[in-house]
Amino acid sequence: MSFKEDVFAKVITYITIAVLLGAMLVEAFVIYTERSEKKDLETRLTSAQETVGSLSQLNVSLQKENQELQEFKNNWENLVIVADDEVCQALREDLYARPELIPQEAIEDSFAPDMEELSEGGKADDTSLEELLEEADFVFPSPDEKEWFLPLNLGNKPSVEYLFYARAVDAERDRYIDLLYEVPVRGEDEKPLTDEDGEIIWKCMAYDAGLGWQIVAEEEE
Repeated sequence: MSFKEDVFAKVITYITIAVLLGAMLVEAFVIYTERSEKKDLETRLTSAQETVGSLSQLNVSLQKENQELQEFKNNWENLVIVADDEVCQALREDLYARPELIPQEAIEDSFAPDMEELSEGGKADDTSLEELLEEADFVFPSPDEKEWFLPLNLGNKPSVEYLFYARAVDAERDRYIDLLYEVPVRGEDEKPLTDEDGEIIWKCMAYDAGLGWQIVAEEEE
C-alpha cells in the first residue's frame, strides 16, 4: 500500500470514528433528554395529584361552608320576617322612648378608655368619672332603623318571655353599647307584661360597652 493510500485510509478511519462518536453523543443526549422529560413529567404528575387532592379538600370545605351559610341565611331571613312583626315594632318604639332603661353601669363602662387615658396622666378620680358621665348621651336609634333592635326568640311559642338584642348609641362620642333585654309576657296571649304604671317591663340581662359581655346583677328586692 502506498503512502497516499495509507494516509487516506487513516483519514477515513478517523472520520468513521468521529461519526460514530457523534452518533453516540447524540443518542446519549436524546436518552438524557428523554429521562429528564420523564422525570419532569413525573414531578408534574405528582404536583398535579397533590393539587387535585387539595382542591378536593377545598371543595368539601366550601360545600360545608356553603351549607352553613345557607342555614344562616335561612335563619336570618326568618329573623328579618319576625323583626317586621307588629309586636316587635311596638316594642321597638317603646324602647326608643325609654333611654333610662340603659343600665348605669353599662354607661360607666363605656368610659373605660377615657378613664384609662386620664389614669395614665394621673388625673383619674371619682370627680373625673362624674364629669364624663354628665357628657354621656346614649339613646336608642329611630324605630325605623330596625337593624339595631332584633328579636332573638319572638315567634317561638309558647313563650314566657321575649329576648331582644338592642344597641344604644352616643353619637357625640361615637360610642355604642350592645344590650340584651328580656320582656316577660302573659302566658294566655303572650302580650308583654306591664308594671303598675302601665309601662312595658324591660329587664336588661347583659351588655357590652367595649369590655366584652357583662352580666347585669339582679337588684335585691
